[in-house]
Amino acid sequence: MSRVLADAMCYRDAMWCIMTGDPFDGKKAAEMKLINYAVPKDKLRAETMALADKLKKKNPAVLRAAKEVYKHCRTMDYGQAEEYMSAKGTALRLTDPERGRETGMEQFLDKKTYRPGLGEYNRDAK
Repeated sequence: MSRVLADAMCYRDAMWCIMTGDPFDGKKAAEMKLINYAVPKDKLRAETMALADKLKKKNPAVLRAAKEVYKHCRTMDYGQAEEYMSAKGTALRLTDPERGRETGMEQFLDKKTYRPGLGEYNRDAK
């Protein structure tokens, strides 16, 4: 199914609930792509804490840049998106207080403690 068709279906479902006021549960919200996934109420805190722990390991400047790139590049053609991502990457290298790129490269190339694509670099390492 194409992304356009899937987006239209989610939009249609959401519009139905908006217009009718029909209630829906977490499972239905996940089906409509209003949320990523639903969990039982008794597991909500544990799931929330697990997600928070996962996000804490990531560089906040990189997360922010990734969100902006995704948001803006969705409407660009390939060339525009490539230029935007390049500019965003340069800006990130200059403004990241953690110097995440340099830290990750050092851990990958020199210390051999980080493998890109298989986890996060160690933000606590000095």
